[in-house]
Amino acid sequence: MLSDEEIYRIAHFMMHEHGCDAELEAVARADRMIPRGDRNQVLIWFRIWWTIALMRQSPSGGAH
Repeated sequence: MLSDEEIYRIAHFMMHEHGCDAELEAVARADRMIPRGDRNQVLIWFRIWWTIALMRQSPSGGAH
Protein backbone atom coordinates (compact mmCIF):
# COMPACT_ATOMS: atom_id res chain seq x y z
CA MET A 1 0.00 0.00 0.00
CA LEU A 2 1.27 3.45 -0.85
CA SER A 3 1.82 6.17 1.74
CA ASP A 4 -0.35 9.27 1.82
CA GLU A 5 2.60 11.27 0.50
CA GLU A 6 2.99 8.95 -2.49
CA ILE A 7 -0.75 9.14 -3.21
CA TYR A 8 -0.56 12.94 -3.09
CA ARG A 9 2.39 13.00 -5.50
CA ILE A 10 0.62 10.71 -7.97
CA ALA A 11 -2.58 12.79 -7.71
CA HIS A 12 -0.60 15.95 -8.37
CA PHE A 13 1.08 14.32 -11.38
CA MET A 14 -2.29 13.13 -12.71
CA MET A 15 -3.68 16.66 -12.44
CA HIS A 16 -0.67 18.00 -14.30
CA GLU A 17 -0.81 15.34 -17.03
CA HIS A 18 -4.59 15.01 -17.48
CA GLY A 19 -5.90 18.41 -16.35
CA CYS A 20 -9.69 18.44 -16.06
CA ASP A 21 -9.81 14.72 -16.85
CA ALA A 22 -7.54 13.64 -13.97
CA GLU A 23 -10.40 12.30 -11.85
CA LEU A 24 -11.88 10.40 -14.79
CA GLU A 25 -8.50 8.90 -15.64
CA ALA A 26 -7.95 7.74 -12.04
CA VAL A 27 -11.39 6.08 -11.96
CA ALA A 28 -10.76 4.50 -15.38
CA ARG A 29 -7.50 3.03 -14.09
CA ALA A 30 -9.27 1.65 -11.03
CA ASP A 31 -11.95 0.21 -13.28
CA ARG A 32 -9.33 -1.58 -15.38
CA MET A 33 -8.01 -3.32 -12.26
CA ILE A 34 -11.39 -4.81 -11.26
CA PRO A 35 -11.48 -7.59 -13.90
CA ARG A 36 -7.90 -8.47 -12.98
CA GLY A 37 -8.95 -9.03 -9.38
CA ASP A 38 -6.23 -6.65 -8.17
CA ARG A 39 -8.02 -5.26 -5.14
CA ASN A 40 -4.92 -3.43 -3.90
CA GLN A 41 -4.57 -1.48 -7.16
CA VAL A 42 -8.30 -0.70 -7.20
CA LEU A 43 -8.02 0.79 -3.71
CA ILE A 44 -4.89 2.75 -4.63
CA TRP A 45 -6.55 4.30 -7.69
CA PHE A 46 -9.67 5.18 -5.71
CA ARG A 47 -7.45 6.83 -3.08
CA ILE A 48 -5.78 8.81 -5.88
CA TRP A 49 -9.19 9.76 -7.31
CA TRP A 50 -10.36 10.92 -3.87
CA THR A 51 -7.17 12.94 -3.35
CA ILE A 52 -7.60 14.66 -6.72
CA ALA A 53 -11.19 15.53 -5.81
CA LEU A 54 -10.06 16.99 -2.47
CA MET A 55 -7.23 18.94 -4.10
CA ARG A 56 -9.67 20.49 -6.57
CA GLN A 57 -11.88 21.67 -3.69
CA SER A 58 -9.01 23.29 -1.79
CA PRO A 59 -8.94 27.06 -2.10
CA SER A 60 -5.96 28.35 -4.02
CA GLY A 61 -4.13 31.47 -3.05
CA GLY A 62 -4.01 33.28 0.24
CA ALA A 63 -6.59 35.33 2.08
CA HIS A 64 -7.05 38.89 0.86
